[in-house]
Amino acid sequence: MYESHFGISGPPFQLSPDPSFYFDSHGHHDALAVLRRALDALGGFVVVSGEIGAGKTTLVRTLLSQLDTQNVVVGQVLTTQLDDAELLRAILLAFGAPSRSGSPAELGEALRQYLAGLAREGRRAVLIIDEAQHLERSAFEWLIELEKGGGAGLQVCLIGQPELRDLVASGDLIRLRERVAVSCHLGPLSPEETGGYIRHRLAKVGWTGSPGFDDAAFVEVHRWSHGIPRRINLLCNRLMLSCFLGGRKRIDAALVEQTARDLRAEIGDTGPVPPELPVLRELAPIAPPTVPRVRDAVPAPTAEPAPESTLAPVPPPVAAPALPPAPPAAPAAPVTPEPPPWPYAGGEARPLLCVAASQSDHVKAAALMRALAAREGLPVTLLVRCYANNAFERHRDLFAGLEMPQRLINLGIAGGTYAGRAAELMKRFEFVVDQCVPSAVIVFDGSDAALSCGLVASRKGLPVMHVGAGIRTHEQAGAGDITRRLTDQLADVLYTADSQANEQLAQESVASERVCFAGNLLADALQFALRCKLAVPSPRERLALPANFLSGRNGYGVVALQGLQEINDRLALAEIIDIVRTVAHDVPLVWPMPPGTSEHLAKFRLDRLLGREPIAGRPPQSHPSFVQLLANATCVITDSWTVQEEATILSIPCLTVGSGPERGITVAQGSNLFVGRNKALATRIVWDCIFNGGKRGRVPEYWDGEAGARIADHLAAFLQTRPQVVDLSLPV
Repeated sequence: MYESHFGISGPPFQLSPDPSFYFDSHGHHDALAVLRRALDALGGFVVVSGEIGAGKTTLVRTLLSQLDTQNVVVGQVLTTQLDDAELLRAILLAFGAPSRSGSPAELGEALRQYLAGLAREGRRAVLIIDEAQHLERSAFEWLIELEKGGGAGLQVCLIGQPELRDLVASGDLIRLRERVAVSCHLGPLSPEETGGYIRHRLAKVGWTGSPGFDDAAFVEVHRWSHGIPRRINLLCNRLMLSCFLGGRKRIDAALVEQTARDLRAEIGDTGPVPPELPVLRELAPIAPPTVPRVRDAVPAPTAEPAPESTLAPVPPPVAAPALPPAPPAAPAAPVTPEPPPWPYAGGEARPLLCVAASQSDHVKAAALMRALAAREGLPVTLLVRCYANNAFERHRDLFAGLEMPQRLINLGIAGGTYAGRAAELMKRFEFVVDQCVPSAVIVFDGSDAALSCGLVASRKGLPVMHVGAGIRTHEQAGAGDITRRLTDQLADVLYTADSQANEQLAQESVASERVCFAGNLLADALQFALRCKLAVPSPRERLALPANFLSGRNGYGVVALQGLQEINDRLALAEIIDIVRTVAHDVPLVWPMPPGTSEHLAKFRLDRLLGREPIAGRPPQSHPSFVQLLANATCVITDSWTVQEEATILSIPCLTVGSGPERGITVAQGSNLFVGRNKALATRIVWDCIFNGGKRGRVPEYWDGEAGARIADHLAAFLQTRPQVVDLSLPV
């Protein structure tokens, strides 16, 4: 998300292997030359070993990118202790060959037929097996037979950690050792190469010197990363983000050291701290710490402690917890709300009312209220909470410094039918409008609450400002689209988040003067969340995760299933859970789980399936806690529009599952791919994330953290020119 700020074309330090970023260090150069000779010779096994993150996969992919794709078919498999049948199915899937259930012998025969077909076409296959040290002994025997049976038509490349080299050299695998054509081992970069590596990756994305790196910073990066490319990428990516959020223009040794220590705490690295290098203190004395700044008028954010989990940390595989059921919803209170205690009614400083219903409404409302408070000439903004949910308490830290005790109105709608809730909401909101006499009413995303409160305001002659206008799913007669369209029709100003929404409103013949292209408030909220200093900074400690859960070779994924339409359908929900389990075979998953989802998993006895996998179920998190977890993830699995947008802003590959519609702009431009219930497609996407970095897309226009400022500027001008005529006597 810092790319546009520094004027670079893409992320320079992504963790996934990318041949276009290949750095020709001395060790990689020699290994590449050896591998070229091995592939030219045809036949036999190629073994590449090295420490986690040493660049093994990048090296092999660089070599394969130089092959003639017309004559060579490449299949890649990521193994995590697969048995014979699972390995053969994975190989068929990797080559895109027809796959079916069956015994290992049947699957092996299907693979032989596929390889024979390639041979008849004059083509050959290269099979890459990553993390090969986890293969069962019997799987190696199958691979030997396949390689022998394929003749010159199959080349097998085994990639793994140093244990793979020891495994091949052991007495148990004599047949494999005899068929190894070449092997090589990758070591770390030297201190001099580390600086060249960092400059090389920055140059690949058009770096022009911002932020700058002190020479001592390169030495410090090598000290903390030990010259391992993946560790260098992880540290440098965080350094770039810290400069962006803190407004810094240079990276010095002190910043590297502090950032490296923070990263160690986050991922639970308990290894020895690298020894001090006195020369660094002479070259770059430790500078006083800087505090990230949002706006001059806003105090630095602080956070309430994250809600404590009632779950004990469990080593992998981690069982999904059975979270305590939510308390039953209380019936709607029959009493009329007390008049608000604020001295705004009837005065000149008529407040703005910001209506929030859902969790995402509260997140966006916090970002908007912060921008409105920083803009001179605007009245105070009051937050009107529609429903009796925990959204404000969960995201309280986003409202830090906004004097919320004096700005909060709780309507407390709970329970009842849809029509009954809507009627009660309109009644209570009308009372608030009559007491506060607002200058305008702000609603979000065309929700049911937005439409109900917008109708009240519109009938009383109050301007309605719709943030997130013009979004459609284009489902035939979809209830959500109808509600969003009606909210757009009654609103005076339509603040759009993306170009698709602008085009949609134009197609519906909405007057252009009613539309203001402001951008996405989630980007504002996300930047603020990344700046938040949580009471427990380390996500591993905050979520009570096992020590090695976030620091694996493939990173970790996040599951965010918030409104699954399939939750009441056991078979459909089981298909979604099957996808989650399949992904967890390759990437361990952290799942902040809503209580309703936990209840249904227990009801259908699907929680037992999750208990066998490396899936850490945890309670729902505050927005800063979730964002800081998501920011470093390999991928995210979700059904939420909000999470799809956040993943696009952070350039995190996103798999949208379920039968609900995806957020269109995140698919067209961002990092989102719609999976539905297709397990095979989900597997391919996750492998692409691991091997190639996955779909990153680009951040849509105006998703830059300044949407709130644009809305504030437009709203101030709007209120100055609009006549303030309100008839509170009109019935609703």
